[in-house]
Amino acid sequence: MFETLTNWCYLPTPMGRFRMYDSGNEDIRIITFGDIFSIKDNDIIRIHSSCIASEVFGAKDCDCADQLREAMKLMAHEKSGLIIHLNQEGRGQGLTSKIRAVNLMQNQGVDTFDAFEQLHFEQDIRTYFPAVKILKHLGINSIRLISNNPRKAAFLERSGVSVLPLKTHPNIRPENKDYLLTKNHKLGHTLPLKAADYGTINFYHSDQPWGEFSNFSNHAIFLKNKIWPTIEHFYQAQKFTGTAIEERIRLAATPTLAKQLANEADQSLIRPNWAAMKKNIMYEGLKAKFTQHPDLKFKLISSGERRLVEYTTNDTYWGDCGDGSGGNHLGKLLMSLRTEFTSDNLNYYSITG
Repeated sequence: MFETLTNWCYLPTPMGRFRMYDSGNEDIRIITFGDIFSIKDNDIIRIHSSCIASEVFGAKDCDCADQLREAMKLMAHEKSGLIIHLNQEGRGQGLTSKIRAVNLMQNQGVDTFDAFEQLHFEQDIRTYFPAVKILKHLGINSIRLISNNPRKAAFLERSGVSVLPLKTHPNIRPENKDYLLTKNHKLGHTLPLKAADYGTINFYHSDQPWGEFSNFSNHAIFLKNKIWPTIEHFYQAQKFTGTAIEERIRLAATPTLAKQLANEADQSLIRPNWAAMKKNIMYEGLKAKFTQHPDLKFKLISSGERRLVEYTTNDTYWGDCGDGSGGNHLGKLLMSLRTEFTSDNLNYYSITG
């Protein structure tokens, strides 16, 4: 099978330019960021079971496509990574059985676990031998595995691959919330769901609740006599003020590509005082965003005194993974801006009341 790996093409995506390799088997798809033969021990890997419903047709009642997109974002950020996409619908039961189970869930109100039980299906019959074979061929014996499924990690460990799990951050919607809870409570997954509704507001994905707080949210701003498609475009471009790369970043098709352009640019061109001024630049962009979009300002104020956290393991300066080890400077700036807005409102009512 591996002689076919010489057959590949670029795969331009909103997350960056990936590569698609010919595995020699239509049921196994190999996607990488960078050359497949540059993948090494401890790189990030996603072994992903197909989900036609969400990945092709945009179904909202699971998190499969969300996990795949998050994995691709992380690989683009690190400029390296491998996705092994396996045709294993319905936790290995196949598409026909999956449709029967989902039909039962929709018509009788049972969860995914109980639907499988009623149909006398084993809960998970997936095998990851093809992925192990690929990893071994590439000489990879230890990986950072993007997964919330301990069973997958255990399978790889038993096959001689050392695993450090990296959790995905669920995109929680009304359509998939019960499904995600079932995965944790009945299937042993480790999705971080506890702070979904109460207390701390964790934000990360721009298309999930509170996603408007993300720098990647689709809210343009007008600053420095220019329109910036997102805060991320503005922030990344300000590193290179006065250079040609500044405008290239501003015109990037997506915030992910804007960040990628900044990371790939000649770092000697970054403003010499950038480290000292970057928080002020971010605050300037945030204030413009929440001032120029009054609905966002209202939502920020409506968060009250709840703690705001950019919940991610990708950036320990701007974010935090939930254990307090990250700086969470983006969350802190948002809370400062919220205080400023709240104070302005109180002063206005005090004067006019």
